[in-house]
Amino acid sequence: NAHVVVNPYEKQIEKSKLNDSKLKSISNDLIFSNNGEAILINKDYTKGIVLRGYKKEDFLKLQIIENENFIGDKNNLINNNISIGKELSFSLGLKVGDKVSIMSSAGIETIIGNLPKQQTFIVNSIFDSGLSEFDQSVAFINLNSLEDFFNLDESSRNLEIYLKNPSNIEKNKIII
Repeated sequence: NAHVVVNPYEKQIEKSKLNDSKLKSISNDLIFSNNGEAILINKDYTKGIVLRGYKKEDFLKLQIIENENFIGDKNNLINNNISIGKELSFSLGLKVGDKVSIMSSAGIETIIGNLPKQQTFIVNSIFDSGLSEFDQSVAFINLNSLEDFFNLDESSRNLEIYLKNPSNIEKNKIII
C-alpha cells in the first residue's frame, strides 16, 4: 500500500502540480490508481474483492511485483488480465491462464432495470504480499479496464505517494 493516498473531492488532481520539487524530494513514486468493489466468480465459488486499477507501467513499480514468489507475467496488466493474490488462488482453485468472471457493483441500465456488469478476466499473475487477508481480498487490473467496468472517469483517480523516508513523514509537510 502507498504511504499516502490523495483522493479527489471537488475536482480532479492536477497532474501539473506533481512536478513540484518539494514533492519530488520526499517521494520515490507518484502513481495514479482507482478502485472498486466487485464479486469474483469461479464455478460454484464467489468472493467479494477490491479491484485496484493501475496503468501497466505503474503496476511494475509496486513492491509486491518484486517479490520472489510472484508468478506470471509482470508486464501484461492490460485489457482483461487480472493479477490475484496467492490466498485467493488457493481458495478458488485458480492458476495462471484460468478465466474468472467478475461482477461489478456498477450497472447497465436496461428496459427491465439496472443490471450489474459482468466480465471475464484471465489470471495472468499471482502475487504473494505476505499478508493473507490482503492476498485474499485484493486483485489488480488495468486502470482503463477498471474505470470502464465501474463507470468511472479520470477525474476520480487517486494519487498514491510512495515516500523515500516514511518514518520521517511528520517533518515532510508540503502544501501544493
